[in-house]
Amino acid sequence: MFQPVGGMDHIVRALAREAERVGATIVPGAEVTDIGIAPGGSRVGVTYVKDGETFRVDARHCVSSIPIPVLRHLSRSNFSDAFERALESVEFEKTCKVGWQANRRFWEGDLEGGKDAGEGIYGGISWIGHNITQLWYPSNDYFTDKGTLTGAYNYGEDARSLGDLAPHERLALAREGAARLHPEFADTTLVPQDKGISIAWHKVPYQLGGWADWHPDWEDHRQAYKQLLQPEGGDAFHVTGDQISPLPGWQEGAVMSAHYVVHQILGSMPLTVSEEVVVPDSVALTQGLR
Repeated sequence: MFQPVGGMDHIVRALAREAERVGATIVPGAEVTDIGIAPGGSRVGVTYVKDGETFRVDARHCVSSIPIPVLRHLSRSNFSDAFERALESVEFEKTCKVGWQANRRFWEGDLEGGKDAGEGIYGGISWIGHNITQLWYPSNDYFTDKGTLTGAYNYGEDARSLGDLAPHERLALAREGAARLHPEFADTTLVPQDKGISIAWHKVPYQLGGWADWHPDWEDHRQAYKQLLQPEGGDAFHVTGDQISPLPGWQEGAVMSAHYVVHQILGSMPLTVSEEVVVPDSVALTQGLR
């Protein structure tokens, strides 16, 4: 897997830089409160709040990457009944992560070495029958002094129960689970508590989950997926993002969705979808299960 230098958010920064270079205006910290399609379609208005002030933008097209659980709680007008049913049909998966910084990369090293030789692990994942579900090891900066690794990545009921804990309780549980795989985790001088961090995506206000939890064998999901691939108000309002792509939960899916919507706006892709659509299997694509 390719990894951008400095982290995945550098992809977003690069896109923002290029958008501004061609004249786009980016307004960070803006909370959308209302989306209204003009009667008869063809235009759309968006109301947002920034620094306590309310603004409204009217445009020919609105391409919305707002997560579905967030979008359905916004004020909307002149959207079709089928679109409203689609928003109610799709939930986002609960998911949590824990990150640790270790003062020594104890998972690496020479298996034939001494007591601090490490375990010969260079990247990859360990799975465990514990709430944390899995550990991810860094595939960068090998043989350096310190290292960061993912100390939990779970979903479903495990994520719900972990997310309900206070942050310090999440770290305690994650440390206990990780120590079953690597006893070094019991040493807080080696893996400091203040270098641990956790996130529960389903509790992040403008995300409310990790990814769209599509089920290909559910009839309401087949109808919803098809509906969300089609714009509202003629071609005024489009939903985009990995949430409505063949690869939910992956940045590649978000890019695929963006390409699809751009081609719809340009007229090189039909606005309507054929009767048969292939709904992605989110569990298989994000968790490798089924």
